[in-house]
Amino acid sequence: MVIMVIEISDFLSRVEASQYSIFTQKFHSSVSKTLKKFNGHIKKKDNNNYLVSYLSVSDAIQCALKIQYKFKYVTPKHKSFSRRLKIGLSASKDLNKVGITLATRMCEIVKDQLVISDEVKSLYEKANEKAEIDDQLIRALTLEEEKFLSDVMDCVESSWVKPDFNVTSFSKALGYSYSQLYGRLMNLTGKSPNNFIKEFRLHKALVLLHNQSGSISQIADKTGFSSPTYFSRCFLKTYGVRPSKYLQQHT
Repeated sequence: MVIMVIEISDFLSRVEASQYSIFTQKFHSSVSKTLKKFNGHIKKKDNNNYLVSYLSVSDAIQCALKIQYKFKYVTPKHKSFSRRLKIGLSASKDLNKVGITLATRMCEIVKDQLVISDEVKSLYEKANEKAEIDDQLIRALTLEEEKFLSDVMDCVESSWVKPDFNVTSFSKALGYSYSQLYGRLMNLTGKSPNNFIKEFRLHKALVLLHNQSGSISQIADKTGFSSPTYFSRCFLKTYGVRPSKYLQQHT
């Protein structure tokens, strides 16, 4: 079985509600038709994410490529509309937590827009004699990269709430020097260790803001920022909107 995770949202939308609604309708209609065409079975979905399973690895990869291709035609041509489509594919004997977690992390963390596991690549090439994965369109992780991704995320997810969690403790926990961690993380995510930690915390804050789980000051404190002012500055730099403005747009 191949597991696909699709993510189209970072909870940000600075376009008019009517235009956003039209995009959403077009996107979900497009994805539903494509999934049906390639025998994808939707296991879970909401406005921003899909969890899909396939019996055929060829169907899964062709479907991912088609969804990616069609995405540009349903996205509004609006300068502030910056949603990105991300897709991750992993292989599993059944729909288990390990396979779903890997696909989700590849989708959310790896810098490339379409990412597959080493096993998915092997299964595809075995099922399609003489076929090769086009690395211009698809990022296929090695087993070593998958382990690194898992180690990084296990570490960050267990430590990000600690006020003293920083680049030094991050490197030490993973057993790498700073330069080793920097090189590996940049290759996989396109982010330095410091920016990776900061943006991980910002995303957690974004979810809390979206769910209205406290004031800006409370959320800044919960997510490990030294002050609401610094938090607002980082948020604006990353997302192009201040937390206060974001709250106004989503309440």
